Amino acid sequence: MVSEPPSLRLLVTMNLGFWGVQIGNGLQTAHASAVFESLGAEASQLPLLWLGAPVMGLLAQPIVGELSDRTVSRWGQRQPYFLGGALLGAVMLLALPLSTDLAQAVAFYWVLQLALNISVAPSRPFVGDLLAQPHRTLGYALQGFCIGLGTICAAGLPWLLEHLFQLEPAAEIGIPAVIKGAYWAGAVLCLLGTLATFWTVNEPAIQERATADLAMGDRPSLLGAIAQAMAALPPIMRQLALVQALSWAGIYCIFLYLPNAIALNVLGAPNRQSPDYVHGIEWAGLCIAFYNLVCLGVSWAIPALSRRWGRVTLHACCLLAGSVGLVSLLLMHSRYPILLSMVGVGIAWASILAIPYSLLMDAIEDGQSGVYMGLFNGFVTLPQIAMSLGFGWVMTTLLHNNRLWALALGGSLLGLAALLMLRVPEPAGITELEDRGHSLAVVQK
Repeated sequence: MVSEPPSLRLLVTMNLGFWGVQIGNGLQTAHASAVFESLGAEASQLPLLWLGAPVMGLLAQPIVGELSDRTVSRWGQRQPYFLGGALLGAVMLLALPLSTDLAQAVAFYWVLQLALNISVAPSRPFVGDLLAQPHRTLGYALQGFCIGLGTICAAGLPWLLEHLFQLEPAAEIGIPAVIKGAYWAGAVLCLLGTLATFWTVNEPAIQERATADLAMGDRPSLLGAIAQAMAALPPIMRQLALVQALSWAGIYCIFLYLPNAIALNVLGAPNRQSPDYVHGIEWAGLCIAFYNLVCLGVSWAIPALSRRWGRVTLHACCLLAGSVGLVSLLLMHSRYPILLSMVGVGIAWASILAIPYSLLMDAIEDGQSGVYMGLFNGFVTLPQIAMSLGFGWVMTTLLHNNRLWALALGGSLLGLAALLMLRVPEPAGITELEDRGHSLAVVQK
C-alpha cells in the first residue's frame, strides 16, 4: 500500500484498465436498449432483457472478489481478473452487433455482462490496496472520473462514426451500422486500456506477501468465506444498504429508458425505422456523454467538498440533484434543454460512483476488501433484478409504456435515497485523516 500521497502517474495508470472496461459498460448503457428494440423488442420487455447485467453482477462480483483476495501470482493479485475479463469482453463486443435475432443478442449480452463483471470486481479493492486511507476518496473519485470518461467515449462513438466515416445512421432491418461500428471500436479500446494498466502497474509486494500468509493459514473455502463475510457485515455497509438499493434502482431507469425516451418521447421520432429515431439515439448518446462530462468535473471536486461538508451530507445533496434532473425531463420538448437535466444526473452519478465505496473501504480490514466490495454490489444488483422481473408490468399497467414517466419514477427513488442518506452517521475521524493527507500532498508539491 502506498502511504505517501500518490503520484498523478499512478492514479492515471491504475485506472486506465477501468476506463477501458467502462467503455464496454458505457456501450451497454447507451445502446443496449436500442439494439434490443432494433431486433424487435418492445418497451415493456426491456427490463427483463436487461436481467443479465444485475444477475451476472450479483453472482460474479462476490466470487471474483473473494478469489482475488486469496490470489497470489507473478502477475499480481487483482490484475489477472482485469485482463481475463477484458479479453472475453472484447470478444463479446465484437460478436454482439452481429446478432441476427433478439435471442442471439440477449445470449451475447449475458456473456458480455459476465466478462465485464469479472473485470470490475477487483477494481474497487485495487484502489484500496494501492492507496492509504487518506487518499482513497481521491482514488475512488478518479475511478468515477474514468467511468465518466469511458461512458463519454462509448456514448459519442455512433455520432463520430456517422460524421467522420459516413456510416449509415439507419437500418430498415437489424442493428444500424453506426451502432455496430461503435461496439467494434469499443472492443479495441477496452482491451488497450486494460493492457496499459497490466503493463505499467505493479501491485505492492507487501500486499502479495500478506495475501500469501493468509492463503497458507486456516482460510475457509470460497463459499465459506463469502458466508462468513455476509454474517459479519460492517455497520456502515448495513447503513448504506437501502441508500444504495434506491440509488441504483433510480439509475437503472436511466439505463433502461433514457436513450429511447429522448428519441421517441421528447424528440418525437415516428418509429424505430426512421432516420429521426437514429438521430435521436445519437443525441441521447451525446446527452449521456454530457452528464458523464459533468461527472468528470464533479469527481475532481469530491475530495475537497468531502473535507468541507463531510461525505454523508455531500452524497445526500448529490442524490437530490439527480432526482431534480430526472423529474425535470417531463418538462423538456426539444434537444438543448435536456442538457440542463443532465447536469443534475451527472452530479449524482459522480457521487454514487465514489462516496459509498470510499466510506465502505475505510471500514474493511486488509485482505477482505474483494469479498466485501463484491457483497456490497448486491445492494446494486438486487434492486435491478427485482425491476427486471417486475418493472415490465409497471410500465404496461401503471405507466402505459411512457418512458418519461419511468425516468421520473427513477428521479423519485433518488430523492428518497437522499433523505435516507441523511440518517447515516459520518464516520468518526475520516475527515481529519483526509485533511492530513491533503496537507501532506500540498507540502510535497
